[in-house]
Amino acid sequence: SKDRMKCEIYVTEGDSASGNLKMARDNEFTAVMPIRGKILNVRKASLDKIQKNQEIMTMIEAFGLKVDFKTMKLTYNKEDLRYGKIIIESDADVDGSHIKNLFYTFIWTFCPQLIIDGYVYAGVPPLYKITEGKGTYIYLKDDAALEEYRNNNGGKKYTVNRLKGLGEMDVDETSILVDPDKRIIKQVTVEDATKANVLFDQLMGEG
Repeated sequence: SKDRMKCEIYVTEGDSASGNLKMARDNEFTAVMPIRGKILNVRKASLDKIQKNQEIMTMIEAFGLKVDFKTMKLTYNKEDLRYGKIIIESDADVDGSHIKNLFYTFIWTFCPQLIIDGYVYAGVPPLYKITEGKGTYIYLKDDAALEEYRNNNGGKKYTVNRLKGLGEMDVDETSILVDPDKRIIKQVTVEDATKANVLFDQLMGEG
């Protein structure tokens, strides 16, 4: 049987983004889970509402977590965990950051050990696509990378396209998000999760 720690799951918003990821992935090792809209803000939802939230309960089952329904605290045995990497993939904009922070807050509130043990990652989609000649593409993650590229390629002919949301990228463009040799993924740290918690307490928590 295949090593489950080599398997990974992408959690992403909407059917259009997840559809492209599904076509671009290696389906032997990579799963894709679409979520509808934004993940529930668990900082101000009742336990009853959390238990009835289909997206959250589906994630719990998909990841291989055990749930205590009285407290919604989640635990896992390494042998039962289905994926070595849980990757939240969202657009490179404010809404995308919000989705990521809601996801961190859910995991940190109910199963912080997943983050402490290093299973949770954030995908970093590229913002720009550089076309050099025919069929030569370079993907750049942000404005700083674009500026560096321009500084280093002053005499070269190229075109710059700003990539839209994940759902509007084609399969070839999406493949860079799931290719282990080309993608950028960032391991989520306790600091990331703590900042997200503080942010949601300040902005949307009770009291």
